[in-house]
Formats: sequence, structure tokens, C-alpha cells
Amino acid sequence: MKLTKITDKGKTGNFDVGQGEILICSWNDGANPDFYAFDNSKIIKQVNEEYFAKAVVGENHKKIAEILPEKIHNYRITKSNNGEIYFCTFQEGIIYGFDKLGNSILNWNIEVGEGHPIYDIKYQEPDFLWLAFPTGQTVTQVCLTSRKEVFKIGEYSWDDNCEPLSYPESIFIGDNNLYIPNMGNKKLFKVDLLTKNIDLITTFEERIWQYGETEIGTFLVTDTGIYELEKNTE
Repeated sequence: MKLTKITDKGKTGNFDVGQGEILICSWNDGANPDFYAFDNSKIIKQVNEEYFAKAVVGENHKKIAEILPEKIHNYRITKSNNGEIYFCTFQEGIIYGFDKLGNSILNWNIEVGEGHPIYDIKYQEPDFLWLAFPTGQTVTQVCLTSRKEVFKIGEYSWDDNCEPLSYPESIFIGDNNLYIPNMGNKKLFKVDLLTKNIDLITTFEERIWQYGETEIGTFLVTDTGIYELEKNTE
């Protein structure tokens, strides 16, 4: 796999996907983030907080922001096909959900995780959420209807030396697969959502924090920035 560096702006933050662009929340000074965006041109532009919120949440971002305890950029965000949107931050153990009109539909103080914080969240149709618990070396699938855990990879261990997952800081769903980048062992895994079989895609030289496939490319966040990843075609 070939990596082409896009920017170093995201090495202390994360990226979200908007309409035809990537939005970056970069915590450069540890207190207040800076916001950037780039489209298919790969030219980085600085944007403001409202631009970021509207791009990643949608037209109802102000309505939703009035309900969320923290600012939108503090949350990891995921959307369903029918426009529902869910929020979670490692600072709380609560998942917030809103319908496509911005009305609150979920306030779930989740009980799975055995005390480990949730660092990322992804929706799987028709009513599942995947949650990343990096300090527990575990990624979990929960059902929104039953509000129960239905599957997990890992055992919520407090041990740093676990396999196969090692500090899975984030997750991504695409093409009926769950992708798990691991900061601890630098490995990128793929999980078939139907069979739950887990396969190692590759091991990187740097620690990896985030992976995502978008309409403008496939991107990876490492210690040194955001890279576009060109997959082998052979």
C-alpha cells in the first residue's frame, strides 16, 4: 500500500466526512481545536467551528448542539441511512441519538465496557452500533433495540499486551466490513460483518489512529499526519 501525505494538521485530532470533503478537528495547543477541510483537490483550507459542525452534522446542527452537553467537535459521530445521527464522547458513557429533523430519540447511559471509555462509534444497519474501547483492547457490537451487547472482539482487558486488538482508537464501516486501526500494534484489521471473521490487512511502520474510505479517497491518520492510502490493485 502506498501512502501519500496530505497534511500534518490531523496528527493531534481526527477527521470526519462531509459532502465531498474531509473535515479535520486538530487539537494543536491541547485546549482549543483548529478546523480544516479539503476536497478532491487535496488543498487544505482553514474553516471555522460552525462550518465544521454544519458539514459533519447537517442543517440541524444548531438544534442538536443545544441538547448536547459538549460542543459538537468533542463527539465522535455516526449516521444511519434514514438520517438518524448518534454522538458519543470518551468523557461520558452516554450515547445521544437524533432523528433526521434533529429531535432527540436516544439518551443511553451505556453499561457495557466494564469502565473503559468509548473512543469511537459507528452505525450498522438496521439497528446496531459498533463501539471502540481502546484501553480495553476491545471493539463491541450493541443492539439499539434491545440495548444489549451482541458481539465483541476482545475481553475488556486492562492488560496492554492483548491480541488481536491493541488500542483500537477508532473504527470504520464500509462494503459490509468493519475496519479496525490499532494504535498499539500498528495493525489494520478487517472484520466481515456477516461472518465476523477477522483478517489482518497490513501492519504499518507508524502508529495508526484512524482509517476511512470516502468518495474522494481512502485516508489514514498516523503520528505524523493524514495520508491518502492507495491500495494495491494486483
